[in-house]
Amino acid sequence: FTDRAAMLFSLLGVTLPSFWVGILFIIFFSVQLRWFPSSGYVSIYENVFQGLRYLILPAVSLALVMAAVSARMARSAMLDVLRQDYIRTARAKGLGRWEVVVRHGLKNAMIPVITVIGLDFGWLLGGTVVIETVFGIPGMGRLVVYSILNRDYPVVQGVILYMAIIYMLVNLLVDFIVTLMNPRIRY
Repeated sequence: FTDRAAMLFSLLGVTLPSFWVGILFIIFFSVQLRWFPSSGYVSIYENVFQGLRYLILPAVSLALVMAAVSARMARSAMLDVLRQDYIRTARAKGLGRWEVVVRHGLKNAMIPVITVIGLDFGWLLGGTVVIETVFGIPGMGRLVVYSILNRDYPVVQGVILYMAIIYMLVNLLVDFIVTLMNPRIRY
């Protein structure tokens, strides 16, 4: 049941666009339930509680697709790893099921998942443009949109260069993490 529920969640997360999920969140959680504000922004440095209230809906709607892709990848990688010979050997040595899965299987299954998360970070940066517009958050995405509309190309180039540097640093960090997890991988 848990596996099917997780796959249903991930299927919905992959197929629904983040801006539409954001609009649904605004309608349900902001308008109907009045739990969160529908748009705007309060800096975390000014008021931590209010700042988090303004960031929860945009963060969840943006991360939903990435979480769904990561869940599908983790399931696929885990199923592949659990069929490997060293897993059968660990079970034959008498290790418990959870110890085999967590200690041996999960560590090796997370390598492709971490790689995909690093690659999807670029999608996350691109998604901020839409999410910031939907939720009315002043950020880098909206800055790019307004700069394009005002034909302020040096600002557009600067923001894109900044985002590209962040993307490269995240992928470098992912490469280091993967190398630490599996010392046999050398670049």
